[in-house]
Amino acid sequence: MPVPNIAEVESHVIALLNMHGPLIGKQLSEKLPDIPKLALWQACYQSRALQVSHFASYYLRFDITREDQVRLSPSILRDFLSFSLFGLPGQRDQMIERQGTLSNMHREISREKIALAQQVMKSLFLDLPREIRSSMCAFIAGDLAYFLAHNEPREHLVSGEMVKGSDIDIVIILNEDLPDTIQRKIDADMIALKNYYLRHPQYRHEIDFIAKRKSTMLQQFHYTDIHDKIASKIAYESMFLGGSLTLYMEVRDAMTSTGVDRLIEADFDHALKDRKHAMQTLLQASSDDIDDETRSLFYFSQERVEFT
Repeated sequence: MPVPNIAEVESHVIALLNMHGPLIGKQLSEKLPDIPKLALWQACYQSRALQVSHFASYYLRFDITREDQVRLSPSILRDFLSFSLFGLPGQRDQMIERQGTLSNMHREISREKIALAQQVMKSLFLDLPREIRSSMCAFIAGDLAYFLAHNEPREHLVSGEMVKGSDIDIVIILNEDLPDTIQRKIDADMIALKNYYLRHPQYRHEIDFIAKRKSTMLQQFHYTDIHDKIASKIAYESMFLGGSLTLYMEVRDAMTSTGVDRLIEADFDHALKDRKHAMQTLLQASSDDIDDETRSLFYFSQERVEFT
């Protein structure tokens, strides 16, 4: 397939915006299915005729498929498709209105998934005595913590079944005084809940979880290997979900006392610089001679959180 001329792609985009008003990257791609997404992205960002508005929050991602490289999420592609709104200079009011609508949509989807996570934890807690519940806490991370969740159907990596958009990542922290039998029970109950919400036609949500001791979490704040870094990053971006707020705050305070929060923020700054460099490289490259390494900067990395 011949590589489309960027000027021609731009003219198609302008015609669509004149006809339909401001559109996000996904809508442009759907209306121009014969144009590769990278070429469409280049045309939109090289254009001097388009207005662009971003409404994503960016957070750190460790890409284990690229030698544990730090990257930002959403990826450049997902940011373009889902969180970048394009319009023409005379469409400012429409852009403000549509961006508000889109931001609220992601927020509502996130709130619905957080409510489901709370429902899961309520089911778990119902079968546990109060003294046990006071010795554990749960928090949520990923897209939901930044209110960026989506409901785009996607294939479950293990079962192959279709699930609704962003997964629900739950971390459960247990105090040292809880017996191992309780941890095994929590694991078994959570697996049952995970399977229920994955396969029930009313839900079709993917729930990822791990239950670990507080001592394990604190050990991971040493930030030494990739598993420690992923676990620390998850705790850093977390949102309290249930259980003991005191225990949760002890974990948060430990991030400050160990300095791991500053290490994560330094990695974020590094990833942000890499993102800017990647976008400059992609914008300057000719679509017909981009090598695989450069092209990989644009497409989705492996973003599934590996809980440890």
